[in-house]
Amino acid sequence: MNVKSFLQLPITKDFLIVAGIHGLSNPVNSVEILDFEFSPDIRTVRETIFNPHSVVLSSLLFARQKPEYLIDTIKSLIELGVSALAYKPVIFQNLPDEVIAFANDQNFPILQFGGDEFFEDIILEVVAYTKEQVKAHKLETIIKKLIEKKVNEEQIHSFLQQMNKPFEKYVFAANLQIDTTENTEWINSLFQLEPLLKSGIICTYKKSIFILMTNPSKYFQFEKILNEWMTMYAIPKESFIIGYSQVQCTQKTLHLAVREAFFARILAEINVQPICHYEKLATDTLLIELYRENTPFAMKFVHKYLNPLLDEKVDPDLIQTAITYILKKGNIKEVATSHFCHPNTIRYRMTKIRQLIAPADNDFVFYEQLSAAIKLHLLHNRIEKSAIVFE
Repeated sequence: MNVKSFLQLPITKDFLIVAGIHGLSNPVNSVEILDFEFSPDIRTVRETIFNPHSVVLSSLLFARQKPEYLIDTIKSLIELGVSALAYKPVIFQNLPDEVIAFANDQNFPILQFGGDEFFEDIILEVVAYTKEQVKAHKLETIIKKLIEKKVNEEQIHSFLQQMNKPFEKYVFAANLQIDTTENTEWINSLFQLEPLLKSGIICTYKKSIFILMTNPSKYFQFEKILNEWMTMYAIPKESFIIGYSQVQCTQKTLHLAVREAFFARILAEINVQPICHYEKLATDTLLIELYRENTPFAMKFVHKYLNPLLDEKVDPDLIQTAITYILKKGNIKEVATSHFCHPNTIRYRMTKIRQLIAPADNDFVFYEQLSAAIKLHLLHNRIEKSAIVFE
């Protein structure tokens, strides 16, 4: 949590930033109350007054008769590593100009209460938010390990205990990602479904959302139920790219459910489809497992095969044409439509591509190897892109 996210809490949404706007990235670990600690009439051990990375709340009553105390207070808060000061405008509606100027110069945020918010309520809300953040981080760490690490049944049991939910025998997973950079509020709206997940979880993973449901029956209609819930909460499923796993055993193959949903969503992105079911990926699952088990080996093949097309000196239309050619399963007319050109232009480019990367291969071998290289190339790029995490 930082000062910026502190200001996005429901109880602080009406707070005003009166100084130090460039310090909103300061971390916030706690919230504390300032009464008379900086009054010269009170002796305290300064080092123990406030914790670093805290937001200090105050009515500034101690400076009622002595506004000059304020500048020394701000200096002391900065020395103690405090991240921001939030004051209630009961004594000072507006702070002295020299205080504002100093805080701006030091990039120290000073916030003004928006109304009659109570100190205790602010502290409780920050504590609740922090607990949720810790929980979210723990769940995301578990998901990361299930996707990226080799896990055994003992570790799966440990993960399930940490999730602290009454899981059933079979697990179903969906991985959802917003299909546009706009309307990202739908990501947050998915958490409205959390109360419905009596035996499942919902959590973030990098730029996406995981929804895991468990059920005693392997024939549970997970996709149908999820669609009904999204409709009930007016969450448009067409705003998301969704990958679905196969049904797996919760206690034994939880990791497979998570991996399958993740890679199904990645393949949906690659193929420009709104939904992808892992069980329908056929031979693409071989490429997924190759990439997952031995990424360096897979990428060595990609670079060796596609380097003539990826060279900066080569016309970039060639690699883009090769990608579309594979995604359109070799349909020249559809490739031409996608590139807004004549089919003969595409045939010319494909001939040039063959000359550059596989002049001796027949049609079948050329398509097979180009398809594998292009799909691994796209898979790698999508996974690397997803490594950039939302703030």
